[in-house]
Amino acid sequence: MEPFIGKKYKLKSSDNFEDYLKFIGVGLLSRKLVMSVSPVTELTKNEDGSYTLIHTTSIRNVTTTFRLSEEYEEDRPDGVKVKSEMKIEGNKLIQIQKDPSGKKSKHIREFTDSTLTVITTADGWDGTCIRVYEAVD
Repeated sequence: MEPFIGKKYKLKSSDNFEDYLKFIGVGLLSRKLVMSVSPVTELTKNEDGSYTLIHTTSIRNVTTTFRLSEEYEEDRPDGVKVKSEMKIEGNKLIQIQKDPSGKKSKHIREFTDSTLTVITTADGWDGTCIRVYEAVD
């Protein structure tokens, strides 16, 4: 994962994201707001061995700090508190996220020099969301 630490990626395409947001219970107004922005995502590694995932938009910045293979609580962008756990497999950052209602989502972030592809699935949802980000300077 080291080659991708500190590299920034800007959203270029999104498929089925609004359907996923609807499935996890994000309201219409919040969904439309989220769909209107193109976030820049960056993964950093901290001196204490933890990681920080930063999503920057013109509306709001979301920063999540975590340790690999340790459950942590985070605020989803819609304000819902969820439990998550991250692990790294090669160039993939894999997140399992559980919301208070018991819905479980899986976000696989695959990093390359030129792209970040995020594939999202959820238990009970028959769709797949694919969001592609391109590296920026």
